Amino acid sequence: MQEETNYKQLIRELRKGDVFSFNEIFNKFNRKIYYFSLGYLKSKEDAEGIVQEVFMTLWRKRAELREDHSISSYLFTITFNAVKKRFRKLSREKKYIKSYVQTLNIAEDYTNIEIDNNSFLELVKRAINKLPPRQKTVYRLSNEEGLTISEISDRLNISKKTVENHLYEAKAFLKKQLMRQE
Repeated sequence: MQEETNYKQLIRELRKGDVFSFNEIFNKFNRKIYYFSLGYLKSKEDAEGIVQEVFMTLWRKRAELREDHSISSYLFTITFNAVKKRFRKLSREKKYIKSYVQTLNIAEDYTNIEIDNNSFLELVKRAINKLPPRQKTVYRLSNEEGLTISEISDRLNISKKTVENHLYEAKAFLKKQLMRQE
């Protein structure tokens, strides 16, 4: 009961922007959040990032805190949502890499090579940044946003044939850039 009263007081003070209260809550929960995140993500860096994200969210939303709600439940809800968000991001990165490999028709060239996702993703990003502006825009709309040729044509107010040409040129350029990196 004393601990519950203590938390209510900490929340009251935190809502006013009291850094001491924030530090008290941080010291009480940061390791629990870290290990909870680590259990799911299996990465120390990702777990540390989750802890940082959770406490930044707590600070930003401190005015919304309610004394009658459990701070522990609130923090672990934020943590769980941050972990889910991280999984979605990792999934998108894997799809992103797979999409580029398939788009560039180089899957056969990499089937027996262990690809470091981060390195390959960085390589692809650098290659995309070398594209001429319009090709880059068309390529990103197609591959990152998943728009069809018609949708890109409508959005950019250019013909479908121009969109097709930009995509063809962009893919040829990217394939050439990535093949140089072998």
